[in-house]
Amino acid sequence: MTEDQEPPAGVGVGDTDPRTRAAVALRHRPVTVHAWDDIVFAHWRCEPGTLAHLVPRGTRPDIVDGSAWVGLVSYVFRETQVPPFPPSTRLGSMTEVTIEVLTVDDVGRHGIAYLTVDTPNVPAIVAAHALLGVPYTFAWARSRRRGETVGHRSVRHPDRVRHPIRAVRQARRTGGTSGPRHAASVRVVAGAVDRSPLAAALTTRSGIHARLLAQTLFWQRQHPPLTVRSAHLERLEGDLPDAVGLPGLFDRQPDSLLVVDGTTVRYAWGDVVR
Repeated sequence: MTEDQEPPAGVGVGDTDPRTRAAVALRHRPVTVHAWDDIVFAHWRCEPGTLAHLVPRGTRPDIVDGSAWVGLVSYVFRETQVPPFPPSTRLGSMTEVTIEVLTVDDVGRHGIAYLTVDTPNVPAIVAAHALLGVPYTFAWARSRRRGETVGHRSVRHPDRVRHPIRAVRQARRTGGTSGPRHAASVRVVAGAVDRSPLAAALTTRSGIHARLLAQTLFWQRQHPPLTVRSAHLERLEGDLPDAVGLPGLFDRQPDSLLVVDGTTVRYAWGDVVR
């Protein structure tokens, strides 16, 4: 962005401060509102060049604390609201396991680009692909919490990835299963509150950069200030990164491991990036 260009409405000083960027007022009415719980953030430092080809046109890997970052982020939807309709626990109760790259665009919006969002919710998969450009993928995904210990697991099935609705119907009729492919499992123990600038920058992003047809879109994200806690890793395994072009990612320990117990996230239309 040149000096004589104006940033879009809703983008400005608040987007430069990781602690407050998600408090920027939505430019449009929310498209969806979600209650997130048991959120685990595992992030790895990467060279920008290893991630540049994975992010949408008009964006680039965001450099935070001297590095580009890719994350395994997993959480539980407790309820979903599609305004003006009331919240629905039945519609939105599900686990999502994602791999995402921290991104920034030419007007300075610090977002994320999903490489995959693995979930068992078929309606969410269809809607996200058709309307949002977010790469949802069918997988059996489950979460479990005992005290301060939080765990998430997802397992894909090849035929259900390609044809989720058809495969679910067939499995119900026959009771058949297919061999699992591309799994991810993470379990952590939450610790003390982490108020560091790095923790804020990794967890508080102002929106989603997504590919839809020939365009790159920006979906604005808003939520209250997060209570972020450090975490101790108990288990991390699987080959899900292989499916998105990041083989061997889980072979090394995350450079940052954080937990957020819960928040309410609102999404709204932002802008066409390119």
